[in-house]
Amino acid sequence: MRKLLLTGCGLVLVLYLLPILWPLDGTDTGAEPLTASQAVPADGQAKGQTAADYSVVTVEIDGTPTELPLEEYVAGVVAAEIPNDFPIEAIRAQAVAARTYAVYKLSRGRPEAHPDADLCDDYHHCAAYRDIAVETASGSDLSRVQQAVEDTAGEILTYGGSPIAAVFHCVSGPRTESAKDVWGEDIPYLQSAVSPGGSAYDGYEDAVTISADDFRAAVAEAFPSADVSGTPDSWFKASARSAAGGVITVELGGVTVEGTAVRELFGLQSTNFTLTTTENSIIFHTIGYGHGVGLSQYGAKYMAEQGSSYSEILAHYYQGTTLTKL
Repeated sequence: MRKLLLTGCGLVLVLYLLPILWPLDGTDTGAEPLTASQAVPADGQAKGQTAADYSVVTVEIDGTPTELPLEEYVAGVVAAEIPNDFPIEAIRAQAVAARTYAVYKLSRGRPEAHPDADLCDDYHHCAAYRDIAVETASGSDLSRVQQAVEDTAGEILTYGGSPIAAVFHCVSGPRTESAKDVWGEDIPYLQSAVSPGGSAYDGYEDAVTISADDFRAAVAEAFPSADVSGTPDSWFKASARSAAGGVITVELGGVTVEGTAVRELFGLQSTNFTLTTTENSIIFHTIGYGHGVGLSQYGAKYMAEQGSSYSEILAHYYQGTTLTKL
C-alpha cells in the first residue's frame, strides 16, 4: 500500500492507495474525452444558455444543487485549483480558463451526470470548488485569488465565436499534449506547446511500483485478452508516443492498449511514462501530473515569473483563441 500526498496544484489530497490504483487528478479538469463537435460547435455558435444566463449558475455542491453568481463560482474553482501564492498573472490566467470552461459547459446544456445543475464540484467531471467565504472565515488567505478573479471579471476565451473547452492540468512534461494524442480528436486550439518550468513541482517525476501478481490480476480484469504469463520484462513491447512524450498506445501482453487506459488502471500521474522491471514487480516512472492538455499551471507560473501577462500565457496554451468579454 502506498501513501500519496498531492499538493501544489490546488487540492491537497492524502490518500492511501491499494495495489489497484485509481486516477487522482486534483487539477485534471476536462479529464472526460472531448470530441471535435463538442469543442468546436459546427455552426460556430454556443448551444444551451444565452449570454444573459451566465451571470448565475447552478452548481451541485456535495450533491446539492446551489445557485451562485458566476464570478463567485469561478473564485471558488480558482481557490481549489491553483495556489494563492502563485504569480498574479498565472492566477489571472487560471481564472480566465476556469470561467471559460464553466461557460463552455453551460453552453452544452446540463449533462446526465447532474441534470439538476449546470456544473458540479467533482474535478473528474467539471472542476474542484472551495467556498471562498468559508475558507476565508477559517483563516485561509485567498486575497490574491479573489483579486485575480475580479481583475478578469467576465473574460473568457473563444474560438470561432464560441467558448472553448479550456481544459487545464497541474504540470506537463517539456511540452503539453495535444487533444488528438490524448483523446483522439484534433481540436485546433488544444495543440502541443512548449511548457518549461515543470520541474518546480515537487512531484514532477514520480514512480509507482506494482507487484507482478497485482499487475496480472489488474490486467486480467481490464484486458482479458492480454497474455501476462512469464516474467514482467516480457509484458510490454513497442509503444507509440506523442511529440510531448506521452504514451498514445502500447503493446501489453500482445494487445494494443491506450496509454490513458494504463494510466487510469495503475493510478499513474501522467501518460508520459517509462518502466523498469524486476522478477517480481514493475515500476512505472512518470513525468508531469495530469492529462497534459491545455494550460499547464506550473508552465503558467514559469511564464509569469519571466514577465508574461495572463493574456500572453493564455494565447500560448490555447492557440488561435480570442480573449473576449461576456
